Amino acid sequence: MQFRTAIKLGHYFLTAYLLVMVGGYYFLNQQDDAPDTLKTVSQLNSEHWLYMTEHNTGGATVPITYRYYVEPKIKGSDQQIAKQLSALEPLISGMGSINDIHIDDKNRVKVNYSGRFINMASGVDQVTFEIQR
Repeated sequence: MQFRTAIKLGHYFLTAYLLVMVGGYYFLNQQDDAPDTLKTVSQLNSEHWLYMTEHNTGGATVPITYRYYVEPKIKGSDQQIAKQLSALEPLISGMGSINDIHIDDKNRVKVNYSGRFINMASGVDQVTFEIQR
């Protein structure tokens, strides 16, 4: 009889321990779904606006990433705009900055970007690089 009671108690303690471990793992590994922070908005022409957001959720070990979007005007608060932009693909993502940007009459975007970049929009047809050391 004592053996059966010891097995039941051991089972309860093991189950409780596993629930605490799984719950703790889930709690500590949740991702922050907060959108990026909207940093700047500037008008390029009558139809296009340049939006820059900052992604800074990695703490001290992950560098700050900037995302640049060329989109029509988005209305709303900064937080609402950032949330809408998070659903879109950025033109450029990286640790650098856009020094100059122009849109010509044929809707071709010419960007002068300096710094390290991570990726570029999949819809980009032609890219010209200038390398400086």
